[in-house]
Amino acid sequence: MVALLAAALALAPFAAQLYQGDTVPPVPLVDQDGRSFDVAHFRGRSVVMAFVYTRCTDRCALAAAKLAQLARLTDSSETAIIALTVDPAYDRPPELRRYRRFFGPAPWTIATGEPAAITLLERRLGVAPKPNGLQRVDHNDLVVVLDRAGRIWRFVPGDDWTPQELTIVARSAAGVRQSPLTELQLFFADASARCGRGVASLGVGTALAIAFLLALPIGISFVRSVLRFQSS
Repeated sequence: MVALLAAALALAPFAAQLYQGDTVPPVPLVDQDGRSFDVAHFRGRSVVMAFVYTRCTDRCALAAAKLAQLARLTDSSETAIIALTVDPAYDRPPELRRYRRFFGPAPWTIATGEPAAITLLERRLGVAPKPNGLQRVDHNDLVVVLDRAGRIWRFVPGDDWTPQELTIVARSAAGVRQSPLTELQLFFADASARCGRGVASLGVGTALAIAFLLALPIGISFVRSVLRFQSS
């Protein structure tokens, strides 16, 4: 197993990075109850995937608590919530089951699998797990949201997201229609993911003003067309 993990780490820099719109490969996984599955099992639903490990004593516990709350806010027929361990050699189903129980009843999954395959997948997603030799694993804080076809809908970097914010993103990835204001906020969030965080930092009022200015030429053109039609 150690040799396979070392091989995966050696090959990781040469593995193709996964980007928005790419399909996540069906890497075999095992949940906290020892059941086998892969992300293709959730086709037809959006998927929210975060990355934790059970021996983490700070940020991972916060992320897991937010995932449990997110699972209570979302409809499990629309969205699947998965936490994938970055320490698969240690985090086997019994450890995962005990860890998940700590956050109370909620419909979310914490998963492990073959260490080399999981480490390679996580590196392709940009998580970059790196054991530091002290029973700790350094890794990027990241959430990956998949659409109903298993394609990457959005990357949510950092750990400052809220369950309420991620509920909106997950519902959008599931194809659920939302209010015009929510759709506008998602538009600017998507622009931020593509162009930088400065766009997302705009307030709602500023975002509405920009949207109005963008729509204004279309409105003027429409009015002129109506006036020309009435005068003819």
